[in-house]
Amino acid sequence: MGIELQTLAHLKVPVTVEKHLNLDGRPVRIAVPETVLKDEESTNLTAAIGVATVLYQWCPDALYAFLDLDSWFSFTWIRTIQAGERDETKCEIGRIKNVITMGVLDKEEHWKVMVSYTISEEGSWIPNTDESMLDDQDIKDPSEIDKLGRSFVKDLILQQAWSTGKKIRHDFFIEYAPMDAFSDGIAMNPHWLYQAIDLTKCTTCGKGEEASLSRCSKCGTAAYCSGVCQRADWAVHKAVCNMNMEDRGKALHLSKDGGLVRWSRLQAQNESIDDEVSEGE
Repeated sequence: MGIELQTLAHLKVPVTVEKHLNLDGRPVRIAVPETVLKDEESTNLTAAIGVATVLYQWCPDALYAFLDLDSWFSFTWIRTIQAGERDETKCEIGRIKNVITMGVLDKEEHWKVMVSYTISEEGSWIPNTDESMLDDQDIKDPSEIDKLGRSFVKDLILQQAWSTGKKIRHDFFIEYAPMDAFSDGIAMNPHWLYQAIDLTKCTTCGKGEEASLSRCSKCGTAAYCSGVCQRADWAVHKAVCNMNMEDRGKALHLSKDGGLVRWSRLQAQNESIDDEVSEGE
């Protein structure tokens, strides 16, 4: 039995109007969460559609970044559930260039389940037999990898993994170029990837007048027109609000002039100029 799918025909990189995004070689589709049922087989819920569903429900800007291979070298989204003082479980969705990795890690950062796909030139998700494993066993059968990937994303949707709570947090990291191999990248608010912080409009819906908006009293980096919008953004803003001041300050600084994407493009231009100068010497 299939689930209900919604096509996001409008999905495009915010700063590049003419550049439409695609998923698995097709227009971006997500599942309608209410139609994903635990005890029914979801034959049309692919790993790609499941990942897109989770990221879009958490923050559309995060889905933009995940699909925008030209702008972002790597992408990491992590949901952590604190089960006790010393016990926690992490679910991760990541991408380095065109290689996607998703799965579950234990408190020691060891993969319990790791499912990997490679995005082909045509945009198709191809099971990666070099990077997939269950416990300590490598998975070499593409059909088993895909089955595990479908199961993983279905569980995330059933759990509403985009929601937060007292013992749940989300973390988001991005790289515009290869950086420290031992870190996930820059801790970032996905809202600041394609535009700078703007406290004159609602962080969630983009509407409202500055005089009628309420700012976050703890960090001051978000403004909302209503309690509904504030609650809708809490799973995203919670991570930013709880950042240490150094990380939050860095994120604000790098994205202050047109979003992080503009900073990244300026860095690429400067590196290109430096290379030309070096070649001319």
